[in-house]
Amino acid sequence: MIDDFLHISITCRDLETTIRFYEALGFKTIKRLGVVDDAGIAQAFQLSAGRLDVAYLATSDEPGALFIDLAQWLDPVAKGEAYPTLDNIGLNRFALRVKDLDTMVASALAQGVTFMTDAPIMVGDAGMRFIVSRDPDGVFVQLVEGF
Repeated sequence: MIDDFLHISITCRDLETTIRFYEALGFKTIKRLGVVDDAGIAQAFQLSAGRLDVAYLATSDEPGALFIDLAQWLDPVAKGEAYPTLDNIGLNRFALRVKDLDTMVASALAQGVTFMTDAPIMVGDAGMRFIVSRDPDGVFVQLVEGF
């Protein structure tokens, strides 16, 4: 039986750049593992090696809180691109709940974050609004208010 969500793992090309992006959205770096080189990682994920630089980011430092596991693969070096659009099969985005979307967007814009639209979009009749950004490697990040 599944107990809870643990983390979302995101592969990035440049760990420091990606950390800055997520910190601009309000995440905190809660742990830096540094460079990990583990044959068990390679075996578990069916890769030729398992050398990567890792940081954990979360919106809370409470034990058990969901966190982002950012990984910059050093060997093998990450390849490919994030999905170019949201209509691909597989994990296409993740959403973050915010209380004050306008303030959040203004703060993120001031720190250099860009969004896919000029302003949040209202959907449905229940007052839900959202806006979407892409992290430095193209992963879709949705900020949602009113859900």
